Amino acid sequence: MNNFGNHKNLLLMVLLIIFIGSFLMYSASSSFALYTFNKSDSYFFVKHIIWFLIGMVGLFVLSNINYRFLKDNAILILFVSWIIMFIPILQKLLFNGDSIARWLKIGNFSLMTTSDFGKLGIIIFTSMFIDKYHHRISDFKFLIKNFLPYLVITISLILWQPDLSTSVVLILIIFSMLYIAGISNKIIFSSLILCFLSFISIIFLYQIGQILGFEISNYQQQRLFNWLSSFGTNQQYDQSYFSVLALANGGFLGRGIGDSVFKYNGFIPEGQTDFILAIIGEEIGFIGILIIFSIFLILFFQGINIAQNSSNRFSMFLSLGIITNIFIYLLINAFYVIGILPTTGLPIPFISYGGSQTIFTLSSIGILLNISKSNFQNKNYRNYYVKV
Repeated sequence: MNNFGNHKNLLLMVLLIIFIGSFLMYSASSSFALYTFNKSDSYFFVKHIIWFLIGMVGLFVLSNINYRFLKDNAILILFVSWIIMFIPILQKLLFNGDSIARWLKIGNFSLMTTSDFGKLGIIIFTSMFIDKYHHRISDFKFLIKNFLPYLVITISLILWQPDLSTSVVLILIIFSMLYIAGISNKIIFSSLILCFLSFISIIFLYQIGQILGFEISNYQQQRLFNWLSSFGTNQQYDQSYFSVLALANGGFLGRGIGDSVFKYNGFIPEGQTDFILAIIGEEIGFIGILIIFSIFLILFFQGINIAQNSSNRFSMFLSLGIITNIFIYLLINAFYVIGILPTTGLPIPFISYGGSQTIFTLSSIGILLNISKSNFQNKNYRNYYVKV
């Protein structure tokens, strides 16, 4: 079991998901590229592979940088992520640009979403904080003074873009890390009540958010109210409604690769992104989705195994934060595809088309690989001296 989460097995599982995911993404995107963009059927596939190659560079670089460098520079990394997230917001304020300020841009070209920088930055910072102050993790006043400001600033910058779904995911990740670190149930319970009240406020008092600058855009309101009204009042434009029909159409074994009906005629527009799971389910059926989830589950337990074998708290909680992020994205995507949650726009890691999430997910896997290699080297070092 100790070798289950070693770096070679982890990399092998990631490459397997990439291979399967790229093939499925090509099938889901081909018709959209042909009939909407008037491009080659491989248009999105080629761009997807380019993003993966860039992501693999990030994976290689971070897998060869000692993860302790991240610990030593955790605050600096977080500050830099704040600056990066603030750049598109500043452009929006100064030049009265788009209402959505999530992307780093050069001219009219969007490079990547900036919330991923903040997400990785706060995960690294939280891991450092737990490692340094684990003995005070249940001290409420200490947390309010020394940890909460960093979290609030990060969440606020993400909300300002606005990116509500990433903010929610980030809160789930951070509180999962703090709970495992030993934070008191009283603090967790109080935080859950606060989150619930915030959710109610988002539904009924979003005008206040607009006054403060944390507006909920029209598409976010539509997503939320469609979900609350059971697939919405206008099913013609409700992706969740058609995604469930697509899954039902696929049945147990699916219609076959490339034979999806709902990826045509705008039933599920841009099915290669957020709702790719519906297209996958229609084409390869329940059994295909089960196989994909099984691979992700293996990857999750590999990450947990790396965390369990870590030699220090920082690498342990950094591993947990990284693998939890991947798994939460998968679960939330699956839940909103079948209508349990409102549409969030969160992709499936390694499978959904998208440059930013691909690069950052693979880069975070590089950090996980470095921790795994360190665990392996420490184990061999200890075994050598035991034999001597």
